[in-house]
Amino acid sequence: MSFSFGVQKDSIYGTYGEFTIGAEENRVRAQFLLTKMKPGSEKSWENALADQMVPWREVLNIEEMTFDELIQRDLDDSRVVHELIVPYLLGESGDFARFFPPILAVIAPKKAEKTGIMPYYPVPRNQKEESVSFGDLFDFEKTVIAGQVSPLGIIKYNRSKTAFIIVDGQHRAMAVLALHRQINKSWDGNNYAGFYNHLALTESAIKNIELPVCVVFFPDIHEGNEICKQKGITLQAVCREIFVVVNKKAKQVSRSRELLLDDEDLAARMMRETLSVLKDRDESNVSVARIYSFAYGDAVSTSVVAGQLEYTSAVALHKMHAAVAFGIPDAFKLDQTKNVADGRRTLNSKRPAAILKGTKLQKWSSLSRRSGRYHPAEEVEEAVKLLAKILDAVMLPFFDGFRPFAVHNAEMRALRTRLLEPNLRADPIQRKCYSLLFEGSGVRKVFEEHKQRLSDREDQLREEGRDIGDYVRNQLSDAEEASSRLKQYKDEIEQRRAARLFNIDYNSFFSTEGNEPERKELLDCAKWIYETISTQAFQLGYLMAVHSVVELMLNYSSTEYDRRIQIVEFVSSMYLTALNTYFSSDSDVEHRTLEGFVNEERARVFDPNKPSLRGLLAQSVKNLDASQWAFFRYAILEIVHSKHAYQALLKKLDTASDPSIADAYRQELPNLIKMIIDLREEQYVESAVKTSLNSTEFQQEISQLEAGLKSEGKSQTEIEQNLKEEKDSRETEVKEKCKQNIYASLGEFANADKILNRLR
Repeated sequence: MSFSFGVQKDSIYGTYGEFTIGAEENRVRAQFLLTKMKPGSEKSWENALADQMVPWREVLNIEEMTFDELIQRDLDDSRVVHELIVPYLLGESGDFARFFPPILAVIAPKKAEKTGIMPYYPVPRNQKEESVSFGDLFDFEKTVIAGQVSPLGIIKYNRSKTAFIIVDGQHRAMAVLALHRQINKSWDGNNYAGFYNHLALTESAIKNIELPVCVVFFPDIHEGNEICKQKGITLQAVCREIFVVVNKKAKQVSRSRELLLDDEDLAARMMRETLSVLKDRDESNVSVARIYSFAYGDAVSTSVVAGQLEYTSAVALHKMHAAVAFGIPDAFKLDQTKNVADGRRTLNSKRPAAILKGTKLQKWSSLSRRSGRYHPAEEVEEAVKLLAKILDAVMLPFFDGFRPFAVHNAEMRALRTRLLEPNLRADPIQRKCYSLLFEGSGVRKVFEEHKQRLSDREDQLREEGRDIGDYVRNQLSDAEEASSRLKQYKDEIEQRRAARLFNIDYNSFFSTEGNEPERKELLDCAKWIYETISTQAFQLGYLMAVHSVVELMLNYSSTEYDRRIQIVEFVSSMYLTALNTYFSSDSDVEHRTLEGFVNEERARVFDPNKPSLRGLLAQSVKNLDASQWAFFRYAILEIVHSKHAYQALLKKLDTASDPSIADAYRQELPNLIKMIIDLREEQYVESAVKTSLNSTEFQQEISQLEAGLKSEGKSQTEIEQNLKEEKDSRETEVKEKCKQNIYASLGEFANADKILNRLR
């Protein structure tokens, strides 16, 4: 049976079946054909299917990807070669079963205007019990034998208009595809061909290799189904759902990838909204943050970076969205320190409803964070956009305009431009460096694992007394050269951004011989700034500083959405301006030596080993994780009102386009400054005192002193008096150190009256 005359379609054969996916109210049918693909040059229908079963990276260009289209894990070609093809399919391990479980692939319509897939099939035509046609895209037909519908089926697909989206088993599929391309010499300049080109194949070596394939389609998800559209049920959404379900018991998906695939968690969808906004930015603006500054494809712990050039992550953005849109009320009170880094404190369903007051969604009296599938799709999409803006209004200007980040962004952009020059793009090592720096942190992770596999293979061959071979030797040499060049680029970025941050002439300073100690001092100073501002603790602290002050100005009462956004944007802009003043030199002079701002004590504000605000925290907390966000909320409020920054803050208040917002801020200043000073004294100074008095080292000193006094025959009263004096002395010493730490970063140890007097 043929439904679309004049359209060339390829056939695949197998047995068919059906299952459902989704919760009861969002359940859709999934029909499948269990078939097979195989590598080879016989031009069979199985070969044709192998040729079409390409990885997701070839269906959708990463430059055009939105984060709602993300489905798969990053593909690890090194693993495909070294764990699947060579030892298993080609039999080097001694195992000759050479069988894989089926891969799962969804047949979907390609976009006409660019890479990617459409959200819906065309409206089905000629629909019958035993057959259905989706126009020029594909047909499905149950085979009738002797007048009876059999369990056999046929899918006829248009290879120019369809894509097979592999939702489970992309590494297995890539193993077969690589063998197929290698035997047919059909890589066509593919960037990943280098992983496979060493494979010497014959038809006999691959003739018995077949891979079961389950091809799935969803007959109800088409352009004519308004119910699916209203509920937001798309092909991308069901592909993500299948991936998550199938992989629950498989190799663990990274936390960030899990969040990128989660349609139920509104904070995860808000995170994807923010990442997509970043990805769609105008390329002509040099200094703004780009997606390559964010780690969005691998697991990230409580500190955002681990020696790489990214400065935030999908995990961090998710945590911040959850905190600001679903945080418990006490978390926004400065005299409380409820930990919104803990997911249990970010499930407040009342807060998003209060934020959405004055919008068409104000009908909701509450909104659960896990309700992304339980409201009409249009309403969920609108809620995600509105709630995401509550974070974006603070953090996007911060990632763009906070001076350390702006410097980093500009230097990264300059390097990217250099690496795109034709002469560098022609060099394989330079192309690899570009990929490792600008195509996602997952690419770098795969590269590091590939290099390690090659090194392990070299060691194994050497131990066995076997020839290492040109492939391993050359690949390892290229990988090591790429690593070396990548390190040079990273070092250069760190040097250039440090020089620019502190108004140092890069070329003069780093070309001067004999100034290695000064270079180290400059880089160390910049290092502590970048390593601190790139933590979840700092970024969450900054976000909550703005929103805690906004809630104070609103007196924790409900305010219409548009007004709330105006206040958020004003406080965000004011604090960003004040922070930039703090992190800038008082002069625009560019120095050739280590002079100027870099020598000021405030430049070490985040160095725990120097007198600084970070040193204040280090008196009680050694390790920095996300739970320390409340300290950075306090630190930011101290900094923006300090002698180094307050004039910038005053100027924003005096020139506010809406004086009523500035007046509201001024009205809360006495209360705000009092809370800042109370936090300083009651939270952080007292915490430092308690930590020191309760330390093992001091307790041993007290025990030794007490034992000595007893041996001298002192009375109990005298002993207690001596011990008290020792404790009082230690307390005085600790408080003095706290004062020095605060004075170094703020330029003073001001009380509330002094701060208020200059802000009036």
